[in-house]
Amino acid sequence: MASSSNFMAPPPKMNKTSSMNSLRKTLGLKKTSNGELSMVPSRPMVSPTLSSPLGGSGAAPLEKDYHSLEYRLTHGHWRIFNSKSVFGNKDSSVLVFDKKSNVKAPPKLGKSKTYSMFDLIKYETQQLMGLIHPRILHMEHNLEETKDYFSFATEQIYGNLENIVTDDSIDRLEIKLGVLQIIDGMSYLHNSAKMLHGNLTPDAIYVTATKTWKIGGFSFAVNAKEPNCYPCYPWTKKLPPCLQPDLDFLAPENLASGQTTVTSAADVFSLGVLICWIYAGGKRLIDAKSNLETYHIVVGQLDAALQCISNELGPNLKDSMAKVLSLDVEVRPTVQLLSLIKHFDDSCLSALRQLDDIAQVFDPSQKSHFLSQTLNAAIPHISETVWFNRVLPRFNEQLLELPEMYYSITKPLFHILEHCESHNIHKMKPWIRKLMEATTHNKLLRSFILENMSALFRRLSDEFVEDKCLDVIILSLKSEDTSLQSSAVRGLPHVAEYLPISFITKKLLPTIMCLPPFLHENVPRQLDLLAALAALSDRCDIANVALLFGCISLCNSSHPVIVHAKSRIVQRLVMRDPNRLKDAQLFCVHLLNPLITGLSCKDLSIFTCAHFDDILSSVRILLDVLEQRRYEMEDRQEHKQSNHHLGLNRLGNRRVSMSSTNLPRVMISAARPSFSSDSRKMSFLSADGRLEDRGSRRESRDSRGSLESDMSIRIGNGSDISDDSCFSSHSAKGRRQSWLDGYGHSVSLEQNTNGFLETTSRNLGDRNSINFKQRNARASERRARTRSPNAELDPHREQPPARPNSFTNLGHNIVLTYRNLLYKDHT
Repeated sequence: MASSSNFMAPPPKMNKTSSMNSLRKTLGLKKTSNGELSMVPSRPMVSPTLSSPLGGSGAAPLEKDYHSLEYRLTHGHWRIFNSKSVFGNKDSSVLVFDKKSNVKAPPKLGKSKTYSMFDLIKYETQQLMGLIHPRILHMEHNLEETKDYFSFATEQIYGNLENIVTDDSIDRLEIKLGVLQIIDGMSYLHNSAKMLHGNLTPDAIYVTATKTWKIGGFSFAVNAKEPNCYPCYPWTKKLPPCLQPDLDFLAPENLASGQTTVTSAADVFSLGVLICWIYAGGKRLIDAKSNLETYHIVVGQLDAALQCISNELGPNLKDSMAKVLSLDVEVRPTVQLLSLIKHFDDSCLSALRQLDDIAQVFDPSQKSHFLSQTLNAAIPHISETVWFNRVLPRFNEQLLELPEMYYSITKPLFHILEHCESHNIHKMKPWIRKLMEATTHNKLLRSFILENMSALFRRLSDEFVEDKCLDVIILSLKSEDTSLQSSAVRGLPHVAEYLPISFITKKLLPTIMCLPPFLHENVPRQLDLLAALAALSDRCDIANVALLFGCISLCNSSHPVIVHAKSRIVQRLVMRDPNRLKDAQLFCVHLLNPLITGLSCKDLSIFTCAHFDDILSSVRILLDVLEQRRYEMEDRQEHKQSNHHLGLNRLGNRRVSMSSTNLPRVMISAARPSFSSDSRKMSFLSADGRLEDRGSRRESRDSRGSLESDMSIRIGNGSDISDDSCFSSHSAKGRRQSWLDGYGHSVSLEQNTNGFLETTSRNLGDRNSINFKQRNARASERRARTRSPNAELDPHREQPPARPNSFTNLGHNIVLTYRNLLYKDHT
């Protein structure tokens, strides 16, 4: 074959007005710099868009069977065009040889018939037509000869090996896989076809559209005369190099004096030289430049040549190549043994090889097991380049029309979607759409998608897929199949943040209200639903929270884990937006009542101390919110009355509450960190005015690791706010102390403000100052409810004298009242 160094530089582009005769002239032979004729035609930059892709007025090659020919590349002495078949519009390649590029043997050889390239081309295509194997280039149309061309058609060809191996972006796993594909093809030739290739060079390897490396170039292939005995023809200077095998890839025994036969070891030597060429990035191990003397010198120094590329080969492959390239034929391993060396012992490589041959697996269960288990386990260890260069094309080629295999490839596809770069996501859309369309008739596929739907919303951004997801959720919830209902409910927490508000309020929550038969006396299902409702609560506003509370009431089990789950929902509601709890009757019926009832259940012993305190804290939160709503209602009524009447009446009738009007706000600010990962505890004001941390009053007992404890933690933001085991009592005390410091500072500010108001009232002697002082006393009484006795944490800090706290002692309230009345009489 002619080497690529003999190619002429491409001619300049031809414009549309150029004459066709001048274009045809560019296809003729031209002289090189040394005056020799090039063995192949020069390569045009752009293929003319006329009846003939090669120019001229003649008919295009194979025009009856193929159309839309477009120039792709030059490979050896063939010019390759992309095309489409007339029947089926299938992508194919048409290989064309211009007869003007023919090379003939010198007539002085004494042959009756002149030996030329025409003979090699006819022999090559004849041999190729008779070989059917996945690793041999598939020929779709026989050789056809016209006045100007030889042409035949094959499966679509992507490129040549030289361009592939010199590409820096190619993954090493792809190189290993390609080499193994060549080894598989050679094994078929030696063991089944009983054929010696005779010229295994880079020009003999074709890379198809599916990135499979396939063997062609059978111009010098010979069949065995006897088992493992093939005829051998000497290499001579009398013939042009393009009419003989490539000397750089020829085994030494082919050049031995008097040698008439060789074994398959000759192909093994050629394969070894080709492998070294591949791993060296296209550098020839033997570069004799068609000179026999140079060839023998280099072959005698192959050990040194291997050492030069040892880094590219690696230790395992280098040791094997030393045997493959041995001058002793008996030392060389067979092709089958070469595929078993340690260099190719790779689970990912094995999975990709099986995927290439998936079409040859006819047992559906075996095929399904490979896709869902073996391939899925290998996918995380395969690079993204290989995902889109080999795995996805194999799916498109072999599995696109097999809906029964869709569930088996769902896991690999979702892993690729989750972890691929954003610029590759669009390549996944056709497959995801196919999967969504198949969910109607495939129960297993629908269950998997329901539980992994969040990836579709986060990564894909496809309206068609999103609409299908919403339909699948509703259809599954309405299904009579409990497994589909369970999958839909379990998947809701992961997609709640992506669902449209209108879908939640108009379709989802009303559909959930129809689930009582599914939930009846089934604690795990009710717990799954509460987890979903906790996530959906973040999306509900005041207008539709009533429907959410109704869905919560569907989980009517008194089991401790259900009670604790509802407690976590209460805390989540208060944390996100407590204003949604405006309807006191609504949250008392659906939230407060179940919590109080749950605290009195017989299975109370199942609770850990932490869980019990957590539920009790939620009850207190709801009670304080209820009290706050009551005070707000009183305030609105009192604003309609006079300020004087307001002060006397309210001071005389107000009961001593367990908390102040500001307590819900204080509690929320103190409890907010407890929903984060630091597991901080919730603090409350006790009846005697002390700030107590109910989680740190007593150490929780060791968790029994029960199902209830594990499942109840699933509600909320993902952290157990009441588990004392996650931090020591010392750290808890430190956190509580730091909160009290800030709280004491706020109380001191209120006392300073109060002192200023009292001083001002003494300086005013009229009736207005008395009314002002009464209002101030009322305000002071309300502020005193939130005052902590720990406000004076630093004994050395100068502070104005603090008056008695009305919340800590009822007597203080009475003394304060009488003092104000006496002061009024004095003035």
